[in-house]
Amino acid sequence: MKDGQEFPPAAFQVDARTVADYLKAVGEDNGLYENTGLVPPMAVAALSLKALISAISMPPGTIHVSQEFEFTDTVKTEDTLTSHARVSRVQARGKLHLITVETRVLNQESKPVLTGKTGFILPTP
Repeated sequence: MKDGQEFPPAAFQVDARTVADYLKAVGEDNGLYENTGLVPPMAVAALSLKALISAISMPPGTIHVSQEFEFTDTVKTEDTLTSHARVSRVQARGKLHLITVETRVLNQESKPVLTGKTGFILPTP
């Protein structure tokens, strides 16, 4: 990987079942997300990260070390989202590479709903 490398955009939609599964997995019992069509912001972040991990070839021993997200708009279950990711920094440290990836998630109107960055430590093959 190198600075500026972009990954293919990943489109997804969060349906009511995915929201219910997410709420159960994290033990969230706040009624705010039940039968309202609202999607928990961290569910969007998790799906964005899932898309990124699918796009990056990560060797065994890779560690996810950091993440920062800013949620800029609400997401509803009928929204279609597209995640965009780009390597913003690569640092070699001996047998390791520190990688920072910037992420933007846009809704079907091309409005950002999430921006952020995530960091990984990858071993050198």
